[in-house]
Amino acid sequence: MSAGGRLIRIGEVAERLEVSPRTIKYYEEIGLVEPEERSAGGFRLYGGREIERLERILKMKSIGYSLAAIRELLAVRDAAQEADRVTVLRTATEHLREREREASERILKMREDLGRAEALREELERDIELCERRIRELGA
Repeated sequence: MSAGGRLIRIGEVAERLEVSPRTIKYYEEIGLVEPEERSAGGFRLYGGREIERLERILKMKSIGYSLAAIRELLAVRDAAQEADRVTVLRTATEHLREREREASERILKMREDLGRAEALREELERDIELCERRIRELGA
């Protein structure tokens, strides 16, 4: 997301991700993300890797993950990226598989909810048609 590898100020990152700079600062305060560096003037500067991490956080948040669950998932991912032992990677893999199963269950529930909402909308459309037909029949 950074153009040509350049670092981007927090305001531009926030605008691109459609969140407030305060949201990004809060995520920094609770340890979910860190700016790559700060400018001489103290501005937070983010590179592509940090922006991708923020995107991941926002995706998880948008589907209902708590910040604590997000922190846990990111910690497992970070540990896996830095792991040099197979046992650590196996543990991380199993943990991530469990989170993947949970995400799949959430998707299934969302699809079921969407189906119920669509059925309700169709019923409401029929009710509207009935009311409009009755209005015409009554000559109004």
